[in-house]
Amino acid sequence: MRQRFARLAIAAAAAVTVGLVFASPAQAASGTAVLNPAHVGKTAGFQEECVGPFKSLPAGYDGWHFILPTSSGTSFTSVTLTFSSPSGTVTVGPITSTNPAAPTTAGDNSWYGYIDNAGTSDKHLYVFTLVGWTLTGGTAVVTDVKADATFNLSHTCKGTGTPNSPSPSPSPSASNSGTPSPGVSESESVPGTSVSASPGGLPVTGVAVGGMAATALALIVAGVALLVIRRRRELTEDNTEL
Repeated sequence: MRQRFARLAIAAAAAVTVGLVFASPAQAASGTAVLNPAHVGKTAGFQEECVGPFKSLPAGYDGWHFILPTSSGTSFTSVTLTFSSPSGTVTVGPITSTNPAAPTTAGDNSWYGYIDNAGTSDKHLYVFTLVGWTLTGGTAVVTDVKADATFNLSHTCKGTGTPNSPSPSPSPSASNSGTPSPGVSESESVPGTSVSASPGGLPVTGVAVGGMAATALALIVAGVALLVIRRRRELTEDNTEL
């Protein structure tokens, strides 16, 4: 009888563990979004709007504003862009800073940029490059990524003059935090030809395996403890009857 009770307790603990594993909701994860193909090949002057941080655009720099639509993910974590320049291909990034006063910056100050907040999500990206560059591609790591995720070039501001070693830090008022900038809407359908993201761009689902294993172990230990207590009580009762 006691052996049967022990087997039932262990089986119950195992069943609870399995149920927790399979009943846990899928956890959305970070993944890759790619630049909207319709925006490859654009130059400064595309949907030009010299607003926000571009109001005080340093001489010799073009301004680029990118947006992550809600249909693609929640926030930018890291963004890498490629441009063609008179000196060849330039990789801009990975841009990870969310501080306009301390942007991610190239060693030669040929570009700098930062991820900006909109409400509770870092959906905006501002990039400043030397004048005359052409956007040729880009990828981004985003949170809560969706299938076929893309991000958009919202608008630009065409610069004038030549670089004069400006500080890569826009004025504090330049940040557009909390207020989406004009241009492409965050919730707007992504224009252009649809493209499938790399495998990294697909939603990654799963469960916290370590947490489930710990829960299972705790349940088994609790079951064994109950068996020991019950056994001791039975032995006490048997001795009392004697």
